[in-house]
Amino acid sequence: MNQEERLSQALHATLDTAQPSPELADRIAEGVSIRGRRAVRFDWRLGFAAVAFIVVIALVPLALVLQPNGGSSGGGPSAKQTSAAPSAQPATSLAHFDRDGLAFDYPASWKASVSGLNEHYVTILYFLGTGSGLATCAAITPGPSDQFISGVQCGTDIKVGPGQVVVELSRQRGPPGLGPIDPTDPNGLSPGAKYVTVGGLPAISGGERTVASDADITLGWTLSVPGEMYGLYMLEASIKNPGADEMRTQVEALVASIQYDPPVPVLNPADGPRIAAIGLAQVRANDPALACFPSDPGTSATTTVTSLSGYPTLRKPLPVTCTTKIEPVAIGLWKLTLTASWTAASDRSAGALATIVWLAPDGAPGATTGEPPASGIPYSQ
Repeated sequence: MNQEERLSQALHATLDTAQPSPELADRIAEGVSIRGRRAVRFDWRLGFAAVAFIVVIALVPLALVLQPNGGSSGGGPSAKQTSAAPSAQPATSLAHFDRDGLAFDYPASWKASVSGLNEHYVTILYFLGTGSGLATCAAITPGPSDQFISGVQCGTDIKVGPGQVVVELSRQRGPPGLGPIDPTDPNGLSPGAKYVTVGGLPAISGGERTVASDADITLGWTLSVPGEMYGLYMLEASIKNPGADEMRTQVEALVASIQYDPPVPVLNPADGPRIAAIGLAQVRANDPALACFPSDPGTSATTTVTSLSGYPTLRKPLPVTCTTKIEPVAIGLWKLTLTASWTAASDRSAGALATIVWLAPDGAPGATTGEPPASGIPYSQ
């Protein structure tokens, strides 16, 4: 009997002795079906054919000796090393904030705590993040010589440890604000700040902020409040390494997701002349220096004045042209611009004084700001 005949007999003997009973095959098939997402039919003949193939390989003398680098001494092709493609990382799970007029998304792993502490004009609304924030008020204890000091002192305590972030959300109502955020006002920014758009409305990014003193990165935004003269949202973030860049990205994504709820009221530009007449009638009653401005927007009137809005009486009369302009702005208010301009003369330079009056949707006047000319006011005291 040659070598091939001996191998054939050994193969058949292995298959005969290894063949499972029908009951065992059924139990194997049932187990595979339960663990898998789909039913699997188990064919024992295929399985034990593979076993037999392994037996045959074991019995045949090997002529090739594999080398450590995956090649062979017989000069065959080197084995290709393959690795499974990295699985896609799941997107960060998000939680949703929707209260006090703002809606946005933030990482679900962050803690969220309601404050509600009212510091007169400023209310601390929320703390978000992996660090901690607390707003408290404490009674002031006057000293022996402090007869007129009393009341309470309020403050915010932000704590960020290594690898932590805290976002403080607050809302301001009333003075000392100078009116809504106006991207056309170059004087409306503090050092390091810039105008941006958040949720479709004017906002300010950067500038001076009150944040944790030991933070590695501090971020801040001031947001508009729809329909309010003096309302502002303040969002301030304190971030500490390690991982500061990733946390900064999370904070910026939070800001990018901000929407206003309810949405901003939409004003009809066709109502402008009616609103201008209402607003002008009220501001003229309180400031006679505005008497020269016509009630019809887009028109001008030429006259001589002895005073300009917000300034003392002039030393001598000044010929001016008074122009009225009104426009609805994105935050749901009206912007009434009253411009008094004058030409140059032997004793004065040409210039203009723009007075901006913010009007509510019904025309009621609110904040008033002025933009003095670079050349100054002629004949001023």
